[in-house]
Amino acid sequence: MRSAATYDSLGRVGLPAPMAELVSREWDVIVVGGGHNGLTASAYLAREGLRVLVLERRDQLGGACTIEEPFPEEGWRVSPCAYLVGLLHPLVLEELGLRQRGYRVEVVDPHLWCPFTDGTSIALWEDPIRSASAVAELSPADVDGYRRYGELFGRIRRALRGGERDVWVGDAPDRSQLEELLVGDSEAIEVLFDSSIADVVERYVGDERLRTALHGQGLIGTYAGPRDPGTASIHVMHASGTVEGIPGAWGYVEGGMGRVSFLLADAAIEAGAVIAAGVPVAAIRPTEGVVLEGGEEIRAPVVVSNADPKRTLALCQDGVPSSFRRRVEEWRTSSPVLKINCGLSRLPHFPQAHDGVVPHRAMVTISTGVDDTQAAYEASRRGVPSPAWCELYFHTAYDPSIAPAGRHAMSVFAQYVPYELATGDWDGRREEIGDLAIATIARFAPDVAECIAHRQVLGPPDIEERIGLTGGHIFQGECLPDQMWERRFSSRTDVPGLYLCGAGTHPGGSVIAVNGRNAAMAVIADRSRTGK
Repeated sequence: MRSAATYDSLGRVGLPAPMAELVSREWDVIVVGGGHNGLTASAYLAREGLRVLVLERRDQLGGACTIEEPFPEEGWRVSPCAYLVGLLHPLVLEELGLRQRGYRVEVVDPHLWCPFTDGTSIALWEDPIRSASAVAELSPADVDGYRRYGELFGRIRRALRGGERDVWVGDAPDRSQLEELLVGDSEAIEVLFDSSIADVVERYVGDERLRTALHGQGLIGTYAGPRDPGTASIHVMHASGTVEGIPGAWGYVEGGMGRVSFLLADAAIEAGAVIAAGVPVAAIRPTEGVVLEGGEEIRAPVVVSNADPKRTLALCQDGVPSSFRRRVEEWRTSSPVLKINCGLSRLPHFPQAHDGVVPHRAMVTISTGVDDTQAAYEASRRGVPSPAWCELYFHTAYDPSIAPAGRHAMSVFAQYVPYELATGDWDGRREEIGDLAIATIARFAPDVAECIAHRQVLGPPDIEERIGLTGGHIFQGECLPDQMWERRFSSRTDVPGLYLCGAGTHPGGSVIAVNGRNAAMAVIADRSRTGK
């Protein structure tokens, strides 16, 4: 594996030159924020010969896609927010040479493993024949329905991303354009815009255990319940990628998810971009540049913001049209997600596992059913933390390099928890809420608490404070249909000289990187059009 300078320092690049020198230089573009999309945009812009400066407020690059060492024991490298890769765009991988720089990924297989309260379980594999066999063992009457369920999402993926046009690249299509690509497939159109994930799952499979296993894939990061309209589109999004040539797959990045950001930083630096970390921006002055918290002014005619739309708006003091301001203010950024990062002394035991299945090599779904998940969502809306649905990731089952020898990592992605609690606050209840999630897992892995040597509990306010994401939303805003496609933010804004490149832009959240590419291409096209 090729060593990368930015990875070796875990993204702590500091100041590349004295601040006075950075202030005095002429810049074509300033990128505010060194998350993976900002780094992607800077790499593409610098490759065009533009003078690019990236300013990251934290002392470490990567934003929500980074690597930390949060435990007192040495040897742990934790991906605190972004756990797996599944939607990283192949264009970015190829054009910025990430594989040559050291990008390696292990596909998670089984794709999903789910234990049930009756003592049974199911593993769903990347091999459809093997998955069908597993379904047949659990519920023979549902084999054909399960196959057709998978084909539904597969044909949506092929229609939108597998033909002559990849709708994730460039400007977002509107509904009429998407319906044209899905012409004649009324079910696909309904799933893309209207259906709940529960309705779709229950249409295809009858066994409640299968429904339990499948419904959570329409909820990832979404503040809605499985019976709420539009949640089926969440599964569309998360099944729309390709990893190592496998459609819909997800995988672990060797060394941790932050390696993606760090390799993007290397590509940007190699292209000529200048990256400075530990430099908070206090204000954006459209067409003029930025003002730092120290009072220094750095000038550039174009600013590309990797910050979420609300934080970007807060930085803009002047020149924001009222319609754009109103749209940003109405943007939904409440997160329902609890993240728990654990250093394990050993792997927990799942008594429901069948012979030949190692649950830790799967994405493990913890749930007691669709209705229980819906009830948990509704409780969280009342301010009651209810982490009843969880997905577990055991990175060390594929890549032992991120933990001390003989130890293991477990990451917990749990829903639902509110930003504002009806009783108490996060500072007083953080560990208690973490215990609730661990107790949920313990129903299926009774010894899990005994295995945890270290843990880090992050609620929505923690992610907001640490990463700078409004509401703690890792996707910079809800990804339900009314905030997707042409309703998501464009790279171009209504503010002259201001562009957005983060997850709040099309095509949406997750580690995709094409958001940053789209923004760079918009800047380049606009400069060419205006001759500037």
